Amino acid sequence: MAPESLFRQDVSYTEAERLIMDFVSARPAEFLVMSIQQVSSRLNISDATVSRFARHAGFRDFKELKAAVASATLGPAEKIQASIEEAGSPRAFLAEQRKNIEHTAETLDEEAFAAAANALASSSRVLLLGKGAARSLAELLRFRLARFGKEAVVLEAGSDVMEGLVRANAETVLLAFGFERVPAEVEVALAHLRSVSGRSILFTGRSLRESGADVELVAYRGEPRGYHSMASAVALIDALVVAVAGRMGTGALERLELLKGLKRGNEARLPR
Repeated sequence: MAPESLFRQDVSYTEAERLIMDFVSARPAEFLVMSIQQVSSRLNISDATVSRFARHAGFRDFKELKAAVASATLGPAEKIQASIEEAGSPRAFLAEQRKNIEHTAETLDEEAFAAAANALASSSRVLLLGKGAARSLAELLRFRLARFGKEAVVLEAGSDVMEGLVRANAETVLLAFGFERVPAEVEVALAHLRSVSGRSILFTGRSLRESGADVELVAYRGEPRGYHSMASAVALIDALVVAVAGRMGTGALERLELLKGLKRGNEARLPR
């Protein structure tokens, strides 16, 4: 069953749109193999109604709606099995990740990227939030930003997210991850940053125009039915780290030189 939370919750739906929502939620597998014409015929509504519903529910088009439904309903075993069948070899899998990185680069919103880099470079405190596998991305960014002298904190999931959020103020930047859906903790964090006039950045796998984040960065991770590697997201994070260092200038470089000196001064006692 597809969760109703997949659709925008802050709008009013028509009776026909509710009919579509009920069908998608109750029969996602059937919906995924249907065209717009087949859905409209099945529900006795117009093609235009189905198309409008996709946009009204928060998606660019019908194709993006289907991709979101697939991601929300296919389990990890199904996704990795599909990738096993399609990849064929390590080279083929890596080639697919290269395509994902290229797609991410081609569709990158450079203004949004610059805004994210500027926000991180100018902030002394950065809160990072990622659930599941995305926590590894938060830890990677924490490690990189801490080297520049930033106070970078990875927030916990669940109600413990409040322990870190309470430290947020107007000088704080939140960078969170929500690739297919925005986790409840991320929604809470984004809302709190707005309430204290802080800034927020959301890493996502598709444009979530109603996320409430100040900036969205999209890392394309492949078709919804396949295994979703973090390769493109890591590449985008590394690009962001380099951009932040460039904007910080000598401030970042001096910290790195200090780190280098500390390592060299203690390499006899603490070998690499």
